Amino acid sequence: MPRKGKMVEEETEALAELMLHAEQFCCKAEARSADLAPNRDEKEFRRKLGLCRCQLAYLQSILNDNELVIDNPQVRDGFRHLITALMWLAFYANAAIDFRLYRMVIMIESSFTHLLLESISRYTHKGNG
Repeated sequence: MPRKGKMVEEETEALAELMLHAEQFCCKAEARSADLAPNRDEKEFRRKLGLCRCQLAYLQSILNDNELVIDNPQVRDGFRHLITALMWLAFYANAAIDFRLYRMVIMIESSFTHLLLESISRYTHKGNG
């Protein structure tokens, strides 16, 4: 069953907004961590920051191809990797992260989960699963 254009546009817009929030989180975490003294987790923090930025670039390329929809398995996989990297980034930047900034990560994760759960009803199921 083909999906309506307005629904696809709203979904693409929501996913693009999540990408924007993820980029904002990365920029704020990087700026705040620059003010801290070097510590043993700095290398891991930089690795996770790089991973987040790579995933954002990957998702941006999908957006440029007009395929940024939750039905696309590459989008679901890309966001799953991005969210995991964001959580690790928050962990390694724990001294630089305050409640408001951490809440941004939780909002990204929960919004993506909400989009996933909304998409489940479009698929047919066998049995109770």
